[in-house]
Amino acid sequence: MQLGRLVSIAAVMVASVVVGGPAFAAAGDECVKVLGYEWSGEKQSMDPAVFNSSDDAYHLYGVYNRLVDVDESFNVLPELATEWKASADGLTWTFKLREGVKFHSGKAFTAADVVYTFKRLIDPKTASAAASTLAFLKTEGIKAVDAHTVSFTTDKPVGLLPVLITTKFTLIIPEGTTTETLKTKGDGTGPFVQEQFTPNTPVRILRKNPSYWDAGKPLSDCLKITVAQEAVAAATALKAGQVDLVLNVDPSVIPTLKEDPNIELLSTGAGTSMTVSLWTDTAPFDNVKVRQAFKAAIDRQGLVDTVLLGFGETGADNPVPVTNPASYVAEAPKQDIERAKALLVEAGVTAPVKFDLHAAEAIPGLLRMAQAVAEMVRPAGFEVNIVNVPADSYWDQVWLKKPFLMSGWSMRPPGEGLAVAYLQKAEWNETHWVRADYDDLLAKANATVDEAERNKLYQQVGKMLAEEGGVVVPMFTHQVVGLKKGCTGYKPHSQNFNLDYSTIKCGG
Repeated sequence: MQLGRLVSIAAVMVASVVVGGPAFAAAGDECVKVLGYEWSGEKQSMDPAVFNSSDDAYHLYGVYNRLVDVDESFNVLPELATEWKASADGLTWTFKLREGVKFHSGKAFTAADVVYTFKRLIDPKTASAAASTLAFLKTEGIKAVDAHTVSFTTDKPVGLLPVLITTKFTLIIPEGTTTETLKTKGDGTGPFVQEQFTPNTPVRILRKNPSYWDAGKPLSDCLKITVAQEAVAAATALKAGQVDLVLNVDPSVIPTLKEDPNIELLSTGAGTSMTVSLWTDTAPFDNVKVRQAFKAAIDRQGLVDTVLLGFGETGADNPVPVTNPASYVAEAPKQDIERAKALLVEAGVTAPVKFDLHAAEAIPGLLRMAQAVAEMVRPAGFEVNIVNVPADSYWDQVWLKKPFLMSGWSMRPPGEGLAVAYLQKAEWNETHWVRADYDDLLAKANATVDEAERNKLYQQVGKMLAEEGGVVVPMFTHQVVGLKKGCTGYKPHSQNFNLDYSTIKCGG
């Protein structure tokens, strides 16, 4: 497609998606305009427990707070809890809560709200994907000690409990709030109050919380949040000054934006893992040697260079970056076509191995990665047919429904990252990986207090997943955000869902 025509299409998309059409033409024009890239469609919700994609984070992380936060190194930071400590036997963690905090409805925040939030998350009736990663919690172990103190008691010591409870789902809601209410109405303690939100519509507006507990914040009066899933459309909107903050800049348009003096680009360390996810119970990938052959055929550095244009780093087929002390290897595997061919022979599989790989530009670069992978593995004996799916329906109609697809996961601490999609009872087990010994080893690692010993166990878990599992993690992105000139105070986080709008300010 010619560039001129592509830019014209982008301009139409900006007019209809970014501005939002006639119904939203005036609403929120005075706000900081935030442009996202993922889209949850009909699954959009104000309920943190059913958090579907980064699209939900765009509004949820403006409205709610968690008990504690983490920095990019997963050091725990105060949020609604101000301090915490473990008992001598390591079985009970006690958190002191911030006093004087109110929900947007005016209700006072207390320990009862924390207890309700976590009990609801692990309740099977809620059907939250948080339940598998919070499996160390038991309902009877979550207690309000007093109005501003809450405790978590576990069967075994969980040395990383403060980190492990910072999943993206653990935003605190008021006691008694119903699932039905939360579909459309959020009531948090966060810096912004929900003003306009209807599932599957293009515009969300959040208004400043005048009673926010963090004095002086937020710095902006309101946010107008929209989505554009086409890279040129997003870049065009930013260059035209129609949006103030683009939450994920596609690497393909970075060179153009770097040349614009009115745009500042900010990047993170290792962030979203870009994956090929294969059902391990479905041919041809129900054979572990076929999975290993496919992994051996991939040129990881080549993907970083061509798909991410260098804005990323190679991975080793598990969600722990190789630079992390919990990684089982110090560097990612190299492409080995001959080994891949030999593994297919050992598997008794006759080449070419043909299969459909579903993909979409649901995450910047994901479709290009699928196309590059298909070419890389061809010499090894794989014939991959890319099924290009519209980005706006991908997570709803394809993900978890098709056996071989492209996916991506926000950066998480090892104990959570190795659990969220790979435990046999995980709500989002996108590879159908079912190994009780894997689950048990990860549980042991998460319960290990000594850091060195814990990392050794994580290494064993990561190696098992990489060598036998159905996920291919060839790279991690360095997420890049774009900020319009005159806007300050926004810092991107490697966890792409962990959005802090409280300090962004545009204009005088």
